Amino acid sequence: MMITKYRFHFYSFIFSLIFLLLSNPAMAQFNAGASYGIQIPGRQDLKFRYYENGRLKKNLRTKYVKTAIRNILNINALYWRNKFGLRFDYYKWEHLSVAKVFTTGELPPFFKIEQSREAILLSPMIRFGWPFNKSSDILGRHFSFAGMGLGEALTEIEPGRTQWRAAFQVFYGISVPITAKLKVHASFKYLLTRDDDNLAPKDNGWKVDTSGRWHLFRFGPHWDTKYHVLQIGLQWQLF
Repeated sequence: MMITKYRFHFYSFIFSLIFLLLSNPAMAQFNAGASYGIQIPGRQDLKFRYYENGRLKKNLRTKYVKTAIRNILNINALYWRNKFGLRFDYYKWEHLSVAKVFTTGELPPFFKIEQSREAILLSPMIRFGWPFNKSSDILGRHFSFAGMGLGEALTEIEPGRTQWRAAFQVFYGISVPITAKLKVHASFKYLLTRDDDNLAPKDNGWKVDTSGRWHLFRFGPHWDTKYHVLQIGLQWQLF
């Protein structure tokens, strides 16, 4: 996997942050947890292309593609020192796109593409009292948190290819205690991944080209498959 310049700088920043967080463990906390919720995909376009002997014979474009709301699982680990922290996330979810309206009268032999996706991300974080209070007690029992991170997402399509590509997230959430060690986290996340296509046989068959739509935080022409994620979960303070 080739490391691009922006990834090199980001991971350098992350490792520097880890060093700073671990260099002085005073007032440090380590939490582990899991969250569950729904992901609402952004709008996508599908192009159904048919090849014979390596030559494009048909190119059926869509006007409307329905993307299904699906469940999404998250397992995470949090390290806090004072108001700053670092979060490690693992996500797993399914993505289903179904072509509903085509621009031509001809239709392909199938209409849907289903993808299995996983992602690993590392995110710097900050926590603050709003909206619970305006005091300077940043380690209070109730608090909000926000952050952004970068990582990799694995996409599997059948039939198709399996590959790791870059992923990005920004998020905001609130933490409410249940006991001294156990907390409830509710969060909204904006998760951004790369497009991925299914593959036809080498010279013959159908290939589906997948693309998203322009939106905020779009970093390139094929980095536009987005998900709006709502989750609730539990966090256990280990030490």
